[in-house]
Amino acid sequence: MTTDARTTILLAAERLFAERGVEFVSLRQIGERAGQRNNSAVQYHFGTKEGLIRALYDLRLVPLQEERSRLLATHESPSLPDLADAYVTPLADLVIDSRGDSAYARFIDRYLGRGRDFEPFDDRHSHSSQEVRRLMASHLSGVPDDVREERLRLVQVMVTRSLADLEQRLEDGNADAAEAHLTVEVLLRAVVDVLGGSATC
Repeated sequence: MTTDARTTILLAAERLFAERGVEFVSLRQIGERAGQRNNSAVQYHFGTKEGLIRALYDLRLVPLQEERSRLLATHESPSLPDLADAYVTPLADLVIDSRGDSAYARFIDRYLGRGRDFEPFDDRHSHSSQEVRRLMASHLSGVPDDVREERLRLVQVMVTRSLADLEQRLEDGNADAAEAHLTVEVLLRAVVDVLGGSATC
């Protein structure tokens, strides 16, 4: 099996997970969507569904984390707008550049949109996101702990939901490039507004 065929399986899994949810998709269904004649092809190359998700994280998350690290490195003392940019822009660029061909934002939105916490397989999948979260929290030092944690969670949900919606609009032809960039611009402002609100709520 070539690398391209392996990627085809990963992208088929990503889309099925986005459409139906991880728990409702079998390895056989993924193989069928990927056009694999051998019913055990997915299991042979990825072992289990967990192994396949790990490979999907490697494909998508590792480059996103690297880009977040690059953006963070451009600021000695990042402001809230800088942190919003580092958090939002890498995934937003993936969504816009794919013009709806990617289903990653929708996969993440569905996977984490059931109250799950993100569980990385290793540090490569989360290191820069964790650093952005830590720096965001440091800007909220005067905010009560429970309010701070709720704001950080709201930012995560707002970003993934908004970019999943944009991804769908792009796929359906209901947004062009200018509208997509406007969505991201408004989202960036919203993240700053949520984090930078009064200390009481």
